[in-house]
Amino acid sequence: MVLTLKLGIILALITFVSALVQSTSGFGFGILSMAILPFFFPYRKCTVIVVATVLILQLYTIISMRKHLKWKMVLYPSVASLICGFIGVHMMVRLSSRTMGFILGFFMWVLALYLIFGAKYVHLKRNPLVGSVAGALGGFMDGMFAIGGPPMVAYFDSVMDDPLEYQVTLQLYFAITTVNVLINNIACGNFTAQMTGPLCITIVACVIGTTIGMRIMHHVSMKFVRRMAYIVMLAAGTYHLLQGFGIITIH
Repeated sequence: MVLTLKLGIILALITFVSALVQSTSGFGFGILSMAILPFFFPYRKCTVIVVATVLILQLYTIISMRKHLKWKMVLYPSVASLICGFIGVHMMVRLSSRTMGFILGFFMWVLALYLIFGAKYVHLKRNPLVGSVAGALGGFMDGMFAIGGPPMVAYFDSVMDDPLEYQVTLQLYFAITTVNVLINNIACGNFTAQMTGPLCITIVACVIGTTIGMRIMHHVSMKFVRRMAYIVMLAAGTYHLLQGFGIITIH
């Protein structure tokens, strides 16, 4: 990866905005980053950059908001996600970017419409089975697209009402699954020494964006958090569908 000054600035801005969105809505870093970065870098390299950078965001959030953490809620979803994340990483190597974009876009639209129109009629229970199903689906998506947030957002959105508990518990789940996906990417040879420079830029931009986002988070309601999550999902779903149909092309 050849990193020029222009690309470095673009990389920093994308990361900053993505971190700001995730630290207020609970997710969105991977969605926004993976919607834009592939225009400038190879898809599989972008996946590794996003996964490695978002891990910093997650650990920072967990440490800063540990008082509100409900760690027992992530146990079963994490185990299911670890298993399916392995499958997702190895499937990613075999599918084209266009195919992955179509699958991801379709799924995100279906999930967003469910959250907006159907979730109020469906009350998910806080139990190991439901959490495991959400975790398995999220892990598979994380392995394939570096975007595993939507299923767990839907689950925690249904069973949690406090925005701070929702945020930090969600980030703990993400951190566990992110480590797994990162290890699998390294094992598949997707991480190279050339990515050190871009990672340094994204980590600094991520910390700045997260710090600002967390300050905003203490002053918003769960209703606002949910609205932001739905908007991010619909916008990203539209983008990936256009990519899947070949209207938008990436490397």
